[in-house]
Amino acid sequence: MRFLLALVLGLLTTFALFWVMQALVGVSGELQEGRSRLSIEFVRLKRDTTPEMKKREPPKRERPEQPPPPPEMNLAKAISPSEALGAIVPMVDTAVELEKATSLGTGGGDRDVVPLVRVDPEYPPRAKQRGIQGFVEIEFTIGRAGTVKDPKVIAARPPSVFDRSALRAVSRWRYNPKFEDGVAVERPGVRVHFTFKP
Repeated sequence: MRFLLALVLGLLTTFALFWVMQALVGVSGELQEGRSRLSIEFVRLKRDTTPEMKKREPPKRERPEQPPPPPEMNLAKAISPSEALGAIVPMVDTAVELEKATSLGTGGGDRDVVPLVRVDPEYPPRAKQRGIQGFVEIEFTIGRAGTVKDPKVIAARPPSVFDRSALRAVSRWRYNPKFEDGVAVERPGVRVHFTFKP
C-alpha cells in the first residue's frame, strides 16, 4: 500500500515538473531595440615632452684624517737563550746548580731547561673594567719535547679571577728541554708568578 502511494506521488511530481519546464520554454517575446545604447570611448592624448638633461656628479670621497690605530695583539715573544736565563731562572725552582743550568749542553751532556717562547697572559676584560688587581702562581712540568704539561694554580688572589688567563698563557710556552747524560728528561716543579695590575 505504501509502495503504491509513493509511486503515484512520484508520477504526479514528475508530471508537474515537466509541465512547468514546458511552460518556461514556450515563453516568447521580442527584445526592445528602441533603447539608446551607452557607449564609452577611451582616447589617449599624447603630450610632447622634451627630455631633461641631468648632470651626474661623482660622489666625493672623504679621506679620514688619521687611520685608526691597529688593534692590540698579544703575540708570542721569542727570547734568546741568554736573555731567557736571566728572565726565568729566578722564578724556577733552583734545585739544579747554576753551573749545570748555564752549561747549555757542554761538558757531560747535561743542560737545564731554556725558555724559547713566552706568551704574556691577557688581562680579563671584566676585571680590568672593575679595576681588580691580583696575582696567580702556577706550577707545571716541562716535558721531554719542551712543552708545558699539567699546569695548575698553586696560589691566586682573588681566587678564580685571573686563573684561566694565566693557565692559557703558560700552556703556550715552549722550552728547550732538560738534558741529563745527553737524553731529554722532564723537568717537574717549575713555578711562575704573574702579577695583574690595570
